[in-house]
Amino acid sequence: MNMVNGLIIGLLLGLGAGLWMGVNIGRDVPLSSNPFKEPTAAETFSDKAGRIYDKTREAINKEFD
Repeated sequence: MNMVNGLIIGLLLGLGAGLWMGVNIGRDVPLSSNPFKEPTAAETFSDKAGRIYDKTREAINKEFD
């Protein structure tokens, strides 16, 4: 019975750590950061501006190539 308890506890801890890191990977942030922290307005603006810049650059390159 003691081994079953250890296995269950290990699975739960592994599931929690995997979920924590998986959310951070999906959000493209450092693995050890808080996955429940909402991005600040500056971070959101910076990400969106970067994506707009990249798409605009791709469109211009596509037109001139």
